[in-house]
Amino acid sequence: MTGNLQAIGFMVSWVLGWGIGGSLIDAGLIQAGVYSIETNQLGTLATFTVWTLLWGGLGFRLYQRFTGSGQDG
Repeated sequence: MTGNLQAIGFMVSWVLGWGIGGSLIDAGLIQAGVYSIETNQLGTLATFTVWTLLWGGLGFRLYQRFTGSGQDG
């Protein structure tokens, strides 16, 4: 049961990190004038797409590290 609770806690933390991180990056880019929220949503789409790839890649690497599935031998 402890393993299940740890996995659930990890996933909840990971989803919160993805959402909060993407929102903070998006807000920073809007504030800096890189793109405007009033014209279209392409800037936000691009931001969340890149953030999703980076965050997901990091999650996959952590998964491999925790499970040992990325090691030879």
